[in-house]
Amino acid sequence: MAARQSGRAVRPPNETFADVPAARKGPVTPDLPSGAPHLVNPMDRFVGYKIRRVKHAIISELNGILSAFDLRIMDFAVLSIIEANPGIFQNEITRLVGAEPPALVLSLDRLEKANYLLRQLSPIDRRLRTLHLTPEGKKLIKKVTTRVEQQERRIKQAIRGDLSQFVAGLDDLMHIYGIV
Repeated sequence: MAARQSGRAVRPPNETFADVPAARKGPVTPDLPSGAPHLVNPMDRFVGYKIRRVKHAIISELNGILSAFDLRIMDFAVLSIIEANPGIFQNEITRLVGAEPPALVLSLDRLEKANYLLRQLSPIDRRLRTLHLTPEGKKLIKKVTTRVEQQERRIKQAIRGDLSQFVAGLDDLMHIYGIV
């Protein structure tokens, strides 16, 4: 059950949107006396605002999924990229995820310490390191990806109309805002 904090319902940290009872999935408003007028959020007319709210809900749920594996979003991104690109250079991951190098290094250190990846000197350029998943890292990324794909299916089911057009629109927005 959600606690109340300053008039707002607060979701327990490990509760996902799917765990929330239907009665709580509506807009969160303070308890109003009966007969009070329906409150309107004028911000709901802005697409960017709605995207922000949905993004926060999705990220919160994703953090819950990943925390069960003692991972962060950056860790999941790094493991996924290395799985798809064995031997990738460390600096290439920074570019792909759009992260600052120090944030990536922290993630790599965490994953290496947990024995999920190996950093090896490049045979081409000894100044560079290539990244590889360990057998434990390969097992982990399969388990985590299965759980994240469940979330993805729910997100995709909620999208009305042509999914490929929706995704193309998101790609266009990423390009406009210089994210890709």
